[in-house]
Amino acid sequence: MSDVRPRLQPEKPQQELRFTARDPILDEALALLEKDGERHSDYLPKNLFLFAMKRITIDQSDEFDGFSQNYSTFMQYRQAALNVSNRGQKHFTLDPWLKKLHSGGPGGSLVGVGMRVRVDPLSVHALLAPPLYGANHYKAPVSEEQEAKMKSAREVLRTAREVAYIPVRYEIGNTVDNPIEALERLRSVLELGTWVSHLTIVPSYPRSARLADIYTDPKIARTYNRVDGLFAQELLPATTIPIALLPDADPGNEEHRPI
Repeated sequence: MSDVRPRLQPEKPQQELRFTARDPILDEALALLEKDGERHSDYLPKNLFLFAMKRITIDQSDEFDGFSQNYSTFMQYRQAALNVSNRGQKHFTLDPWLKKLHSGGPGGSLVGVGMRVRVDPLSVHALLAPPLYGANHYKAPVSEEQEAKMKSAREVLRTAREVAYIPVRYEIGNTVDNPIEALERLRSVLELGTWVSHLTIVPSYPRSARLADIYTDPKIARTYNRVDGLFAQELLPATTIPIALLPDADPGNEEHRPI
């Protein structure tokens, strides 16, 4: 039996785009998918992260004389993402779209939810670009198979820029026993409008680096009543009161105004 340890990391290093649910309403809606959140405990992480569905693979097989164009492209992309992020302050809107993610197919247990981060026109060419989408570089001569891959990758990039969103996922650590209500609440939160921020790029391995807090913003105070309060406000029926009861009202006008 060999004493060689198996590789714990892929040969081609991988990185991931990561957003943070800094909108308190979104943070709470995601927390309620977790058993720890259901119990209103303090065991949940300070920040809840959304990762891009597509990982960035840094293929350095094109290296020649100590230089890899693919690695150089990644470094340029990382800097562009940091510029767009504006030190984590830029807000990215989430589309009103939600998809359940199951382990082992639709019949498996719920392990996460898929969402879509909208990319504004000023950021499309910076964020939807190689190496996230687009063709890799290859050593010359380029084979027919590599040519076909490059053509397909360029088409994927074109489509990604047209739709202008980044598919992301929230990975549930320990799903509540009956997530139906929590999923409907999250869906409603997305429909009403929410956002993420703290855009950064993190390595996929090790896990500690993938989940490390990079920005120093204070922890969100989870009250676990924001979502209920939001829906109560949205569902509050319009009522009327006499104008005479309003500040600076004309006592002679007995009309009613909606509030």
